[in-house]
Amino acid sequence: FTINVGNSEEVIALHFDIRFDYLGDKRTIVLNSLENGSWNEEQRERNFPFEAGQEFEMTISFTNDYFYINLYDGNMIQFPNLLRGNHYKFLLMCGDVMVHSIKVK
Repeated sequence: FTINVGNSEEVIALHFDIRFDYLGDKRTIVLNSLENGSWNEEQRERNFPFEAGQEFEMTISFTNDYFYINLYDGNMIQFPNLLRGNHYKFLLMCGDVMVHSIKVK
């Protein structure tokens, strides 16, 4: 499943893609950003606490410099906020995931 945060589908500051087994990636988290129609350099995380069919909780926060993704196993992923925004108006979650709640501050 994927979580995108940005200003539109064409301007994505955080592309957070959880890959159980997709495009040759197994148990990998892929992070990226999209601007001017081009993807930037991917960041890959091998720490993969997710299990199919299991509930999880995570928190995404950000500053002008970084996104901070706190995973429920206690690990945190940092990803550069290349668009340097201090607020974003677009959130998209897609894929095989059921969302029970979202809190936006």
